[in-house]
Amino acid sequence: MNGPLPGHDQYELLVARGFGDSFGGLWVERGDLDEVADLLRLDLGSRRDQVLGEAVAAMIDPPDMLNENPAVWIGPCGPGWSMVIGAYEPYNSAPRLNVVKGRRLLVRWFWEVDGLYDLDFYRDGELVEELPAFPSGELDPGPELEPYCFGLPREGVEEGGWERLAHAFLTIAGRMSGRFIDEDWFRIPGRTYDQPISEADA
Repeated sequence: MNGPLPGHDQYELLVARGFGDSFGGLWVERGDLDEVADLLRLDLGSRRDQVLGEAVAAMIDPPDMLNENPAVWIGPCGPGWSMVIGAYEPYNSAPRLNVVKGRRLLVRWFWEVDGLYDLDFYRDGELVEELPAFPSGELDPGPELEPYCFGLPREGVEEGGWERLAHAFLTIAGRMSGRFIDEDWFRIPGRTYDQPISEADA
């Protein structure tokens, strides 16, 4: 768990790729992408096979961002893990997802509304730890996530705390799932789906 640190700032890379205003990343301990899409109750008929870089262009387009069911992209991560990416929070409350075995992590920010959100860590459908998103950037993990925080700055700073903490959250997700965010990440083949507008449509 005390693995390597990424060689670059993952938050800054996401900003450069269009996620400067908002981002939602869900890391799911399931390797079957079709199963993940089904568990999330996405609109399976809307599937478009795309690399992440192609999907991002549509996600951050202003008309698409105003849709009631914005698109999300699903692709492979480390062994046995998948990632679900959206310009806002990916669909994280599907009942089927909440009863499956395994771990999942949710990293998200929406600067104009709430800033950086707490890092949510789930196991077997239960929320087991929330890592606080202190504006100062202070990193204060509990026992579940502490092993994944080795080598990350802990003290708060006067400026840029949230941005530094966003990178730390992404590092924790990368260590747990087996893959950090890099340029190759945007060339990974996956598939894009529309989200259901409501549970009734799921």
